[in-house]
Amino acid sequence: MTVITFFEENGKTVKVSAHGHSGFVADGYDPVCAAVSTLLQTAYLAIAEISTAEYRRDDETADFEFTVGADAKNRHDVDVIIRAMTVGLEDLRSGFPQNIKLEVK
Repeated sequence: MTVITFFEENGKTVKVSAHGHSGFVADGYDPVCAAVSTLLQTAYLAIAEISTAEYRRDDETADFEFTVGADAKNRHDVDVIIRAMTVGLEDLRSGFPQNIKLEVK
C-alpha cells in the first residue's frame, strides 16, 4: 500500500510524504504507483517553479517527499497546486482504496 501523508502547520500543508508501493501489480509495472508518482512530482515541480521547495527521493523504497514553508513565497499559488494534487490523489484512492491511503498529521 502507498501511504501519502500531509503534514500541516497553522492550517497549511508544509510537507507531503509518500511511502511504499501500492501493490496493485509488480513493482516497476504498477500503474497506481505511476499515477501517485506523477501527481506528487508534478506538484513538486510546479511549486519549485514559483516558490522554494525541497524534496527527497529513495528509489529503493519508493519514498518521496517534498517540503514547502508555511510562509513560502507565493503561498496562495502553492496552496492551489497542493489542492489540485490532493483532488487527484483522492480520486485515485476512490478507485483503488486497498492500494492508497491518505492521512493528515
